[in-house]
Amino acid sequence: MENKESGFLPPKGVDGRYKDIMLLHIQGLVLVLVLIVALAASFSIIGRSIISMVMDSYGSSVNPDDIGMVLDVYGLGGMAQTGLKIFSAVTGALGVLSYIAAFASLVAAIFIIFRMKQRISEIVDDSAPYENPVRVKKAAFVWLGFLLGAYGGHLFALKKKKAWVFLLLGILGMQIVPLFIYTSGISFADAFMACFIEKDEEGFIEMEDYPYWI
Repeated sequence: MENKESGFLPPKGVDGRYKDIMLLHIQGLVLVLVLIVALAASFSIIGRSIISMVMDSYGSSVNPDDIGMVLDVYGLGGMAQTGLKIFSAVTGALGVLSYIAAFASLVAAIFIIFRMKQRISEIVDDSAPYENPVRVKKAAFVWLGFLLGAYGGHLFALKKKKAWVFLLLGILGMQIVPLFIYTSGISFADAFMACFIEKDEEGFIEMEDYPYWI
């Protein structure tokens, strides 16, 4: 049954499992942002490598001296050399930044996942009774959360009305990136947490039916 007490964040002063789940969701959002940086840096490195290979393949058949002579005829030799130097310096700097961003984001992602695992341990080991318990098939919840969570897949497994909102946000997120970051971060955190909850003989897990949006 849907919990009627809902909002963007838990009320101030809320402690225990609800607060830990909120913090876990925030960590999930940060993780998605870090992974996007890592992906962008990786594409930049791959793109530069492809461009370099193409230029090297054509470079053997083009004589730079011939190009320089042609540009000198039009009085563009000096400008071309200056432009090439600037272009080379900029691309070189971008290349270094791409490698730094890729490495730093990878380290940050590992650290965030480690912190998320610690937060999940606190949630799972909390001896306080659930305020709004719900049972769900572990396998379905985990796989839907990881694969289709950005579109509310794991929430459909819980039969929550919020799933339709996530579905809409996920679709809109294909054009409005922040919406996709939001649904992806929350769903990853939920699915990751479910991985560490022990299932019963029927394959079900019991978890808190968290009513808030973060």
